[in-house]
Amino acid sequence: MDTKSVFFLLVGAGVGTYLLRYLPMRWYLTLQTIFERPDLRAVLVTLGPAAIVALLVVSLSGLVGLNTPKVALGQVGPIGLACTVMWIVFRWWRNTILITVIGVFSYGVVLYSQSLFSLPGL
Repeated sequence: MDTKSVFFLLVGAGVGTYLLRYLPMRWYLTLQTIFERPDLRAVLVTLGPAAIVALLVVSLSGLVGLNTPKVALGQVGPIGLACTVMWIVFRWWRNTILITVIGVFSYGVVLYSQSLFSLPGL
């Protein structure tokens, strides 16, 4: 991939993200009656957590590879603990930002503690 392709990819992703956030706010007043329908409202409420889970799956897929079972088994503990912590935070507060931050923090703490206690050469 050359520099020009990466540039256009980044610009396209930026414009797409901006439009995904801007357009619903711009159209909300004119389409307010449509947005207040119970079925559509239920779908819109789940978009935030669905995006977080999609990002989580994409992020973790690089860590747990099918062709490297040793690495995959080593990551099960930290990933499982982070997912459990995220589930507990979700049950208590139901705040997407808090779930994400505390999940990432707990995963980082587990990895850091593993690096402290691992012996070199093993």
